[in-house]
Amino acid sequence: MLRQPAHVVLMLLVSSPAFANGGDKKPDADFEKAAHDALLKFDKDWKDYTNEPNYGDARWKLKMETLVALAKASPAVLPLLESAAKEGSSWKPHSRQLATEVLKTWQERPTVRDAWASYDLSQMDIANEGKLAPDFVLSDVAGRSYRLSDLRGKRTVVLTFILQDM
Repeated sequence: MLRQPAHVVLMLLVSSPAFANGGDKKPDADFEKAAHDALLKFDKDWKDYTNEPNYGDARWKLKMETLVALAKASPAVLPLLESAAKEGSSWKPHSRQLATEVLKTWQERPTVRDAWASYDLSQMDIANEGKLAPDFVLSDVAGRSYRLSDLRGKRTVVLTFILQDM
């Protein structure tokens, strides 16, 4: 009687999610296409930075959407990134630079890739000046997590983003 459930579990372990759902596509194919489309959009829509004031600048959203799509498709997207990063590829210089930086970051700090992959894009840009900040959890360099709602009314919280080119 225990043998039959063991076979069912084994089948589920060796079957792809697409097969289990009745599909015939590779499970990563949708993520891979989304990553390719995101990199194409980045390639087309990215505008280089200038010293002009850039209030309301949407480039950070474009970059974050691209990074999340690439991370969700990892590792299937690695050949695309390696191809895009090559000098002389058909990708624009800013896309080659992004691909190079993403590959380097993923190699040196895989937890960054995992953080991008788990990022909920629907939560992007929901904080508004003069309103309570939405709840969130951040980890410090030691890996200790802090939830904003646990600190409300107890401590002053200053959240600073150090901008970098990645």
